[in-house]
Amino acid sequence: MRKKKLFFLFAMLLGLSASAQQIGEWQVYPSFGVATQNVAVGHRVYGVASGHLLCYDADDTSVRTYDSMNDLNDIHIQYIDYSAAAKRLILIYDNGNIDLLDLDDNVQNLSSLKESTLNNRTVNCLSIDGTMAYVGTGFGFFTVDMQEGVIRDTYRLGVEVEALTAKDGTILIATDEGIYRSGTADLHLLTNWEKASTWSRYFNRILVFNNEVYVLRGTSLYRLEGTRMVSLLDGVTYLTTSGDQLIYMTASKVYVQTASGQQVVEQETATWQSVSYGGNTYWVSEGLDGLKGYRLSGDTFAESVGSIRPNSPVRDLFYRMQYVDDRLLVAGGINTPYAIYNPATAMYYEDGVWTNFDEQTPAEQYPALHCWNTTNVVQDPNDPSHHYASNYRTGLYEYRDGKFVGLYNSDNSPLQQINNYGLNYVGCASLQYDDEGNLWMANQETDTIVRILQPSGRWLSLYYDEIKGTSILDDYLFTTSGVKFLVSRRVEGRGFFGFHTNGTLNTVRDDKHQLRSTIINQDGTSYSPDRFFCMAEDMDGRVWCGCDAGLFVINDPTEFFDSNFQFEQIKIARNDGSGLADYLLSGVAITCIAVDGANRKWVGTSSNGLYLVSADGQELLQHFESDDSPLLSNNIQCLAIHPATGLVMIGTDQGLCSYVSDATEAEEELRGGDVVAYPNPVRPDYTGPIAIRGLTMDGEVKILSSTGQLVWNGVSNGGTLTWNGHDKHGRRVSSGVYHVVANTQDGKKAVVSRIIVIK
Repeated sequence: MRKKKLFFLFAMLLGLSASAQQIGEWQVYPSFGVATQNVAVGHRVYGVASGHLLCYDADDTSVRTYDSMNDLNDIHIQYIDYSAAAKRLILIYDNGNIDLLDLDDNVQNLSSLKESTLNNRTVNCLSIDGTMAYVGTGFGFFTVDMQEGVIRDTYRLGVEVEALTAKDGTILIATDEGIYRSGTADLHLLTNWEKASTWSRYFNRILVFNNEVYVLRGTSLYRLEGTRMVSLLDGVTYLTTSGDQLIYMTASKVYVQTASGQQVVEQETATWQSVSYGGNTYWVSEGLDGLKGYRLSGDTFAESVGSIRPNSPVRDLFYRMQYVDDRLLVAGGINTPYAIYNPATAMYYEDGVWTNFDEQTPAEQYPALHCWNTTNVVQDPNDPSHHYASNYRTGLYEYRDGKFVGLYNSDNSPLQQINNYGLNYVGCASLQYDDEGNLWMANQETDTIVRILQPSGRWLSLYYDEIKGTSILDDYLFTTSGVKFLVSRRVEGRGFFGFHTNGTLNTVRDDKHQLRSTIINQDGTSYSPDRFFCMAEDMDGRVWCGCDAGLFVINDPTEFFDSNFQFEQIKIARNDGSGLADYLLSGVAITCIAVDGANRKWVGTSSNGLYLVSADGQELLQHFESDDSPLLSNNIQCLAIHPATGLVMIGTDQGLCSYVSDATEAEEELRGGDVVAYPNPVRPDYTGPIAIRGLTMDGEVKILSSTGQLVWNGVSNGGTLTWNGHDKHGRRVSSGVYHVVANTQDGKKAVVSRIIVIK
């Protein structure tokens, strides 16, 4: 135990000094895994990958990444383009927010579209003409003066603009009613536009090159001649202009056209999603293969710059997370019957590096299967290179060193298909190892849900009639009391399912088991939630339960099977003289719960952000929402807390962020070498909290001057105490050496450390 805790402490200090993260600081972890767009700007190329911005400098080969915490004003870029006249990029986010970014990384935000109440304000297209950006939407289009940084005009035309282009002051728009060219009269009325073509719908792109109009409609490329649409090529997947070139492509050819002629290059373009030209280089966004550079040599594209892909999560998908020592395991799918097809994302984060599991091999080996929605990832307790991942509809995946090595489904295991759908339609979720190294899982929508893979390779199956056929089972919880819980989210068999095997996995005859779909609290109030989300055991053995009716507690899991069992719903006194109290977070949909080193509860919700609740539930200590904090979204899907650093990892529907809390796992006993302070020394420019770590639970800490006078004292949160650098009168302390005297809760042992303060 001591060796493990010292390793955690060393990792904590190394991580803090490397990242300079302090208590109360936030960080985001944007994905740059899937390259989708790019624009060449001189010797730089700006790329969008998984909705986030990066910049590659061809002169020095450096890569700069941008995020919403430090640089930009939003996440998930939908469109990017550059105005050479204004020397600015325009970034349009999927919620309508707009950033203007200059080449010195100065950013100006234009949020009026995002904040507007206009109907049909979804952005469909973008075109640059001089310093003006033309933005097509569901209601028409508007213009942005990129030089001045203002929205100039809004044209509510009463039709959706599917594609548009602007060239030398002339505007063409493609709509459901046809293609229109701007006239000389008031352009706010569609009747004042010249109708250039009666062809309508399915327009992907329209642009002008060499004074000719090109239109991509579906996968067919046309040239607009007068009012005639002249067919040029079918099977076109992409069309753009970049520099002085018109570029379009099919699945097997790239067409490069200049004013002097056209060149056709045989090229496999299955991964090509965006092309721009600059510095004699064709920059190509190639999905999972990243951003690459090519030179056109004769009739061949030769790769000149290898994959530009910053280390990051492969996608902004975070459905389930857990820490195993210093390694954060992530499943990025979703466990749902709805048609949400997230790629089978599995990954882990350790020492600042993301490792993304092999996706290509299972897709190639099982082309008939739909490898979507990874629901859980677990690590073999005896082999850190060995992992399993569950999939909502295709079974259990096995990995070694991140490489796919096998699939368990109804062909080679007891895992059953769902309703004989064929194609090995095998639902798998809720992976969890027990202390004996048995891997538990839920075989969804079958008659036998509980499946176990033993270390020997033997399979066991436990039948419980209450959860037969259940479709959405999210998590197992193995409590210290021996009671096991399985969360069954919705529809048939929903509720909190508890069972106790009495130490025998080979039979269920002596098992206790109970499904509770109705929640009755200590006051006799009854709830019938539609969705049951999560359970977590705290340090006192209490189980905290989240559902769409709120937050509930099982005080003694062994009583869950009793006929008169009741949940506790925490009451918080109003303290207004009325003698009344309110239930804690009543009616708030609780999606995930994590317990920190001070036994406090971090509570994630589906739409109300993130709460921090005191150990006993009597106080709401903090509440974070996306409007008033760096939290990426109010829809929290999962939480994981590093016990040694107090780092709270927050998985949302918009990606991953973290918060450095003021609580860590407590030491079992005080040891002089374990009690450390950070930062130390405290330099003049630092005004944040000073963390003292390596303490026992609820340990008293005294800060003494060099002469032994009491400056300040407090009690630790778990293994950490935070001091604001002020004395007990609220005054900032002067320069000097301050002694830290740490005591156990009972005062039987003390250790001394020191902090140097420089003013």
